[in-house]
Order: sequence, then C-alpha cells, then structure tokens
Amino acid sequence: MAAPDLSTNLQEEATCAICLDYFTDPVMTDCGHNFCRECIRRCWGQPEGPYACPECRELSPQRNLRPNRPLAKMAEMARRLHPPSPVPQGVCAVHREPLAAFCGDELRLLCAACERSGEHWAHRVRPLQDAADDLKARLEKSLEHLRKQMEDALLFQAQADETCALWQDIKDALRRVQDVKLQPPEVVPMELRTVCRVPGLVETLRKFRGDVTLDPDTANPELVLSEDRRSVQRGDLRRALPDSPERFDPGPCVLGQERFTSGRHYWEVEVGGRSSWALGVCRDDVNRKEKGELSAGNGFWILVFLGSYYTSPERAFTPLRDPPRRVGIFLDYEAGHLSFYSATDGSLLFTFPETPFSGTLRPLFSPLSSSPTPMTICRPKGGPGDSLTPQ
Repeated sequence: MAAPDLSTNLQEEATCAICLDYFTDPVMTDCGHNFCRECIRRCWGQPEGPYACPECRELSPQRNLRPNRPLAKMAEMARRLHPPSPVPQGVCAVHREPLAAFCGDELRLLCAACERSGEHWAHRVRPLQDAADDLKARLEKSLEHLRKQMEDALLFQAQADETCALWQDIKDALRRVQDVKLQPPEVVPMELRTVCRVPGLVETLRKFRGDVTLDPDTANPELVLSEDRRSVQRGDLRRALPDSPERFDPGPCVLGQERFTSGRHYWEVEVGGRSSWALGVCRDDVNRKEKGELSAGNGFWILVFLGSYYTSPERAFTPLRDPPRRVGIFLDYEAGHLSFYSATDGSLLFTFPETPFSGTLRPLFSPLSSSPTPMTICRPKGGPGDSLTPQ
C-alpha cells in the first residue's frame, strides 16, 4: 500500500490549491505556500497590498514570489505518471466547475471560481444564457443585413445584364445601319435625305444621357453664355476677356465642362431654326489659337450645318430637306464611336468612322454666326428645360 500512498501524496504535493491542477511555473510566497504563477497573479489582482495568502490568509505587504524549480520538476513528474483526465464539455478546464458566465471584455466562458478569482472584477460579466440570447439576436440581425445585401447584389447584377444586353442590341443595330450599302439611282434628287431611322433608338440612347454645361473659360470673346451655362449665342461685339491658352480665339467655339476618358455618353442640343452651327467633341489638349481645319487629324470630331447641308472634314456636303431643331450626340469612348441624330424624329445624321480615341475628350459647341436663336443644351430627363420645343 506504500506505493499508492506515495503516488497520491505526489499528486497532492504537485497540485495548485487555486486551480486544482498540476503546478505550472510554481512560485512560493513569503509564508511558504506554493501556487501557479498565473493563479496567484489573478488572485492578487489589486494594484496595491497587503496581499493575503489564498491558503493560510497570512498578509504580505508586497508581492514577493520566488520560483520553485524543484516543485516544477515534481509537477512534471506527476503529470507524466497521472495525466489529467479530459475536461468534459461545459466544464472549466482550470477549476473543473460548470461554465455559467461570459466575460464580454475577454470573450471567455467563466465558472464561479473564475469570477471569484478577482481577475474579472472590472469586466462586463453576464450570465451565460443572457449572453447567448444577446449573441443570437445580433447574429440574426447580421444575417438579415447580409440577406439584404445579397438581394441588392442580385438586383444590381440583373440590371447590369439588362443594360449590357440593351447596349449589345444598340451596337448590332448600328452595325446593321453601317453595313447597308445603298445603290445610287441614275438621278439623285437634291432633296434626298441621307439619313436612316431606327425606331426607338433615341429613347434608348437617352438612358446614357448626362448633364452637360458650358465652360466660360474656354469661350471665344464674341460668344455670350447664359447664366445657367446652357445656352450660347454669337454677339455683335467682342468682349474684353482675359486671354489664356484655354480660350478659343479666333475660332467661335466653347467647350463643355465635362471631360470624358471612358464610357458611353449622350447629350442633346436645341438648335431651333438657326442657319448655321457646329457640334461634336475635341481633345482637351487641342491648340485653340490657330486658324486650322477642325479635323480628326487635329483632334476635332465635329459636324457642321450651313443652311441646307451638313459637312465634316471626313465627308462631302450632304443635302438635307428637313433640318433638325434638336440634335443628339452619342459618344462611346472605348468603341471609338461618335454619332449625330435628329432628336426630333430619331434619324441618324452622321457617324464618324471608328476611331481609337485617346486622352481626354470634351463636348464642343459653336454658333458660327449671329442669330437671335441661341444654341441650348437640353437638361437631363425630368429637369427644367427638358421639354424644349423648337422655336
């Protein structure tokens, strides 16, 4: 019977009185009792003494702890001879008591002995069931938020797919228009309308409509802009404006504030019964001081109306019977596509050959000649001025 008693005594001597487990890094107090360093540290959680021994309650003015290496070796020997039994679920691994509380600061489950140790005296400790109910409610709220985000993402994906399909239909329609080859008749009437109509095309393009305004810093001194920067006329007098590289002079032009480096864009301009105008886009870095041809080679892609015909540097004059009172301009930067439409009846006026655009593009407006009728940029759908009618 001596061997079992010796083994039992070894277990008892190697067991910490606080955690009831084998010593880990044992230390000795002034009164001669031994504890795990971490256990006594938790027990003596207050910043100032005196400190009472958990076993004999003897007071010590300071935390004098001395390492006990022989006891550490004894505890290791006992641990090898008698490994601790597995901790059941729901039981504290340190004190072998049921877990009944939750520390909100350390996010740990606690038993009654853990609460009494003093380590969690200033922490937010709650009954385990209350903490579980609160966590469950927060989890359900987070799941509801995730479900809402998933629904929004699916809706956005569906809208994106619809937009892509719509744009593909537009590209296919434009490709069919450009592929049509008309056989010229023997006698071509001067009033021949060299435009084509695609039903519903303008309404489709208006989905890419943006809010374009004029940049007064680029306006030629002979141009007069409205206060809302949407209308421009050519005046009879030259205004005294500060000269700068941004201002067109002598060309009677003004640029839009917007800058395009990607994407698809559409805007409409009310030209009314004007006898001349020019519309299009140009690169932001074009020379605005020279009298040169406004061609694509110089960074300009414009369409010019001169009374009864259109012209562009890329195409000869085109007779036109019914000049539009409102012109729509559509730009697809990545596709190198720029087209002009009659927003009045949906007819295609002119399409530039596919162009690999680079750099920054800006809308260009030019009244060319004096007229009581201004050129007016139409507001996006739903804004004031959207329902402008020809004058």
